[in-house]
Amino acid sequence: MRGLYSDKRIIILLFCFLSVFQACLSAKETPLSSKRNSEPSPKVEKGKVFVAGHTAEHSQNTEEILALLRRLIEGTVQKDLDFLPEIVSEKEGIFLDLKGNWTKERLITELRTKENYFQIYFFDRDLLAKQKNSENVRTVRDLLLSSGGIEADLYYESKTACEIKLRFKENVKLEKELINPYFIKLEGKWYLLRLF
Repeated sequence: MRGLYSDKRIIILLFCFLSVFQACLSAKETPLSSKRNSEPSPKVEKGKVFVAGHTAEHSQNTEEILALLRRLIEGTVQKDLDFLPEIVSEKEGIFLDLKGNWTKERLITELRTKENYFQIYFFDRDLLAKQKNSENVRTVRDLLLSSGGIEADLYYESKTACEIKLRFKENVKLEKELINPYFIKLEGKWYLLRLF
């Protein structure tokens, strides 16, 4: 009788262990976690603030813009920019260096496409090397990770327009390979108009 009781306990413990093990495997296979990357994003600090043509208080605007910038950098490092349409204006769309101006709908379609613009130019060095027919390439992600930290200088052209110059703490010469992000304010909300 005692042996049978022990065998049942072992079977129950084994069943519990296998259930937990299966749950862990399933959690690892979710689309979100498969996209995530373990490398930490560079720290983004506020640099100098320049105001042209107006004298409005800009501290709240600066914090909002820096929060968007940090989210963009984090998303790029983690290889996940699916949130991008949330911070792009329906009216103005988004400007991408090689592709020109895209509507918000065009952006959403591109993000759903395999080997899209962001996969090639932002995340995947092998795809970029193939696209450029050269091994000497750096993705936007590579550039951000080589920065050693970023200081963001904000240039307010008006109360509703701000360009950001990213200054790298290390590998300073590489910062020139990025375009200055540009943000606009519409109906009280800041949107991304131009990406790195």
